[in-house]
Amino acid sequence: MDLFRKDEDDSVRFQKMTLNGRYRNMAAMLSIVVVVFSVFLISLGALIEFFQPEFFPNVILDDVPLRYVAWFMITFGIIIAIINVILAARREIEQETVESMLPSDAVEIKMQTLRDLRTHRNGYARSSKFNQYLWNFLTLGIIVLSGLSSLFSAYGPVVPQWLPMATSALVALFATIMVQFRVRDVWQLREQGRIEAEILVADAHLIDITDNLATLKQAAVIRKRAHALEMKQLNQLFVETTEANP
Repeated sequence: MDLFRKDEDDSVRFQKMTLNGRYRNMAAMLSIVVVVFSVFLISLGALIEFFQPEFFPNVILDDVPLRYVAWFMITFGIIIAIINVILAARREIEQETVESMLPSDAVEIKMQTLRDLRTHRNGYARSSKFNQYLWNFLTLGIIVLSGLSSLFSAYGPVVPQWLPMATSALVALFATIMVQFRVRDVWQLREQGRIEAEILVADAHLIDITDNLATLKQAAVIRKRAHALEMKQLNQLFVETTEANP
């Protein structure tokens, strides 16, 4: 188990909750281009007014002085730069808000530990329930088929010969399944695992989240207990099966 695993990467969550950085970058580039072009226009207007060349008039857009256009462009660029600063500040505020909303590492470690332990508990519970139903079905089947086999044998010629043979064969099959697959033992084993896993879940609820390192240590201890439970289940399931069927 990765104690620091998270459902979603933080950068993806930030991107969903904050402004898109591409628009801010576009506004910054546009403001830089406008300012540079405005400086170029001011420099060009100053050169034209100083040298007064005859081939290039110092007016644009029907007698509008070039310096007016230059100052307008500068103002426009400054406005864009101010807007970009406001957007950047807003993004920082939103990011701080998101960070305060996101769970801390200690909380995430505790929640992940609980999720994994519940997964183990639910797995043991499903296996226990399955073997319980299987044991009850096979036991009831053996009882009913044994009774039917005796009944069929009592009536003799009236009953087809294959019915007593079929019921006896099914009884033997059900008994073999119960013995070879240790249905009752596995049911008991998985039920014990479910109970012990439930205890681990209860202990995980008591993990202290005031300090990240302390939380990690407590989660690691509980996780080791979960591994020990898995190893015990493994040994009891396979070692005893090997001893029973050498």
